[in-house]
Amino acid sequence: MTSFPLLDIAWQKKASQRTHPPVSKQLFWKLFCNHFPGYQITEENQHIIFSIFRYFLQQSDFNEYGLIKNKPGLDKGLLVYGDYGVGKSTLFDAIHHIGRIILKQTRSTQLWFPQISTVHLLTRYYESQQNKNSNFKLEDYYRGKLYLDDVGKENKAYNREEIIGKLLYERHRRRLKTFVTTNEKPSAISARYGHHIGDRLPEMFNIIKWEGRSWRE
Repeated sequence: MTSFPLLDIAWQKKASQRTHPPVSKQLFWKLFCNHFPGYQITEENQHIIFSIFRYFLQQSDFNEYGLIKNKPGLDKGLLVYGDYGVGKSTLFDAIHHIGRIILKQTRSTQLWFPQISTVHLLTRYYESQQNKNSNFKLEDYYRGKLYLDDVGKENKAYNREEIIGKLLYERHRRRLKTFVTTNEKPSAISARYGHHIGDRLPEMFNIIKWEGRSWRE
């Protein structure tokens, strides 16, 4: 899973300079049903999914089901953690796709965000160290909205540097909205990247735990 951050962030910045009416839940639901008819919304996961939908639609009642583990806020990002294979990444892929459609049709960036997995980001970082002509710069991820998948799955760069920890710290410092999916608990993220990251997670994210049976079983 990847995107093209240089292009995406520039596109996002240009479009965000315009004022657009909020994306309606009717339009969002229509696009979701048309483009992702096979996504399994069940009695078990519906409250989590609808809370995430409401968040991206900027609805003040997005935490109606009380799933946010800390103080909720639409000005924060999202950190969704939990069991392997329950559909976290797939749901964000779907929202990303719908956001791209809406961006192309209306130029609204409300549902638009660049996305990249932490493993792929680290691969691109390595390539940039070996290729002087590479256009990869970690600083390009220090702006706009961003979705990071599989946080905690990546290795340390050269077995010593926590690139994702550095990225999360910079994005918090700049008060940027970040969306994260991970199989790691917040306590494990804190242990890996340091307490200076762990202590900031509640300020930076609406934290949601997603439990359930894996689709891959």
